[in-house]
Amino acid sequence: MTLTKHIILLVLLLPAFGLVAQAQSSALNPYEGATHTYAWNGLAEGLNYSLYITDNADGSGLLEDATTMEFDFLGDTDGIVGTDNKAGTNIAWNNGAAMNTYYLWVQATGSSGCSNYRYVEITPQYPDFDLMAENVPVDNTISCPATDSQDGFMAEADLYSAGATKLEFRVARQNGTENPMASGATYSWSFIPQLEVAPDLGLDNVIITVEGTNSGVITADGANRYTVNGDDDEVIVTVSIQNAPGYDLALSLLLTGQEESNTNLTDNNSNNDKATHTIQIMPLIEGMGGV
Repeated sequence: MTLTKHIILLVLLLPAFGLVAQAQSSALNPYEGATHTYAWNGLAEGLNYSLYITDNADGSGLLEDATTMEFDFLGDTDGIVGTDNKAGTNIAWNNGAAMNTYYLWVQATGSSGCSNYRYVEITPQYPDFDLMAENVPVDNTISCPATDSQDGFMAEADLYSAGATKLEFRVARQNGTENPMASGATYSWSFIPQLEVAPDLGLDNVIITVEGTNSGVITADGANRYTVNGDDDEVIVTVSIQNAPGYDLALSLLLTGQEESNTNLTDNNSNNDKATHTIQIMPLIEGMGGV
């Protein structure tokens, strides 16, 4: 394909292409599994435009998303420039995209029939977005049951209660995508926490709070999903479990449904999705006899 430039257009990429900081998934270096917005500014209203991808910088080797399978256009690729003077679309990068380099083109055509072209080089990479669960502090993996009155422990014989133990877990994000609309900020992220207890004695266990520095105390939605402000790299999950005299209890926080907003990235490492804390055996004291 020969690309002859007949007219000059002021075509500027959105800030998404200039931000990589903490983020490892960006418009020009997207993770497999991520979705990014691609747009060109400064086009005159009324111009016809086309967006397309080739596998060569000279414009040859046109790639179709329906047959290539490594990316999907999620919006129109042909249209007329409106009053916003932009031409753009969303692209989802699929498995296998990291094996290749792509060239995204915009072609703008005026009423004269003359066209101009610009392209950007896109190099997808393997996903590295990850949410991990760990104890607070990390080496705090075993403890005695709490026996404070503030935790419900009651020692008086007739009113005895074994109480409950509170624990804290940290959920930390690694390699979040930078938000191109807010310099230095990242997209929000979410997860669905589950508590597992072994042995399962049917004890009361509950998540008390999920809290982040910028997010504050987060309220779960109807699916028990907690969405965290993108400015937070971690949140603290506080849980409580009923004590069980005579048993060691292993309480685990399991992360499920991990996802980053906007890019739709999911967790890439299942090996750190669970953190476990063992509450050591509380001696069993039965009722007093002979009284």
